Amino acid sequence: MKNLLLAAMIAAISLIAPAHAEITKEKRQEVEKMLQLTGMEKLFVQMKTQMLSGLKSKLTSVPDSFWEKFQEKMDTHELVEKIIPLYDKYYTLEDLKAINAFYESPVGKKILTTLPQIMQESMKIGQEWGEKIGRQAVEEAQKESEKEKE
Repeated sequence: MKNLLLAAMIAAISLIAPAHAEITKEKRQEVEKMLQLTGMEKLFVQMKTQMLSGLKSKLTSVPDSFWEKFQEKMDTHELVEKIIPLYDKYYTLEDLKAINAFYESPVGKKILTTLPQIMQESMKIGQEWGEKIGRQAVEEAQKESEKEKE
């Protein structure tokens, strides 16, 4: 009796609770457009190349024929297919249309072309700042240590 009741409850819940809906064709197109506009697809190909290069340098005894076959298996379209649902989860169709309109605008295009340089320069500035703070911390810690010894 308990099993029958449990089965009935599960069936009722499955009818009431909506299943995860498939992404609509229009929304999928907007996600794909955004990935193309932002250069994500190219980034995935670059990641694949870097991964293979790193693996080849570590596994030097593996023949080139293996790497050729392995590279074919690393289909970046599979990665894109796994990522598309994330954009579906976090953005509405209207969000995606607005994002794409922005990236197609002159200022959006400018951001996309300058962002890599800004990130690179920001990392350098951050590194220099971190080194400065680190030196200051060491100097102050040494002074504090010397005070305690006195």
